Amino acid sequence: MTVADHLTLNELWRRVKKAKDPIEKHRFLAVYHAKRGLTAKEIAKITLSSTRWVQETVRRYNREGPEGLRDKRHQNPGQKPKLTPEEQRRVLEALQGPPPDGGLWTGPKLRDWVERELGKKLSLYPIYRLLHEMGFALRVPRPRHAKAEGEAQESFKKTSSSKFRRLGRGG
Repeated sequence: MTVADHLTLNELWRRVKKAKDPIEKHRFLAVYHAKRGLTAKEIAKITLSSTRWVQETVRRYNREGPEGLRDKRHQNPGQKPKLTPEEQRRVLEALQGPPPDGGLWTGPKLRDWVERELGKKLSLYPIYRLLHEMGFALRVPRPRHAKAEGEAQESFKKTSSSKFRRLGRGG
């Protein structure tokens, strides 16, 4: 495998040792071994990577030099938000009151409101993420069995707790 003469073997090894970012260190190590004359298959075994990854890493180094081995994900701002700050403010205002059909706000209700009022069709995932970012938390009532008898349960709690106290187990 041919390696461009951007850095000497010793300089590559210094970069391996000096690199703080583990991704960058891994890439420099692959190029270092390629410069030593190892095959992509041998480097893949040493670095626990695929031969394709080794080949791509060396190609990138040959094309872009040492800068090409940096982890550029840190500079990636990510996807633009689905809603503008103004639209997010309107959503927050809407959430302060009840939903149009009454009851409690749910993800699907908010999604429908956003589509109707803001003209943006979103799936539930960005809706739930937006709610989380705004500090809202899921509030679901504790499940109750449809045939549960409240009075019988209360009566059981009162009588069973006294039995447990007598046995020295309860509080």
